[in-house]
Amino acid sequence: MAKRFKFRLDTVLKIRKQREDQRKRVVADRLRQISQVREQMAAIDRQIGDEMRAIRRAQSPGTIDIQQAMRHRHWLGHLHKTALEAGARLRFLEARLAQERAVLAEAVKQRRILAKLKEQQWERYRQEADKRELAASDEMATVRYVFSRPEQAVPV
Repeated sequence: MAKRFKFRLDTVLKIRKQREDQRKRVVADRLRQISQVREQMAAIDRQIGDEMRAIRRAQSPGTIDIQQAMRHRHWLGHLHKTALEAGARLRFLEARLAQERAVLAEAVKQRRILAKLKEQQWERYRQEADKRELAASDEMATVRYVFSRPEQAVPV
């Protein structure tokens, strides 16, 4: 009976697959964070637009409330500062994402190396098993032939 195929580095392959999956989760989490920051930036941009329209309405002909104008300008300054901070955070997250993608690519590469080795060993195992099977069938055919021949007279 032929022994079953056993890849000796199967445990290492499983560990590398787990590492790859963990790196994928890190990249997905980073992408989610980037998406949230982009949504925050879009919301801030909408708020800035709303505030600019409010300032224009407040400056329409007629009386100008100085206190209200100062509050609008202060809030607008705060929104611009928040937008700059969000932009800096976005650049930071994108830089981290690039690093994490590089680590993920290396993890994928390491896993693929072992997967390829396993595939090659499996193919070698299959070829050897096919050779053994062919040799066994050849031997069986030879035995059948020898025993199925009519007895020839033995010269005395």
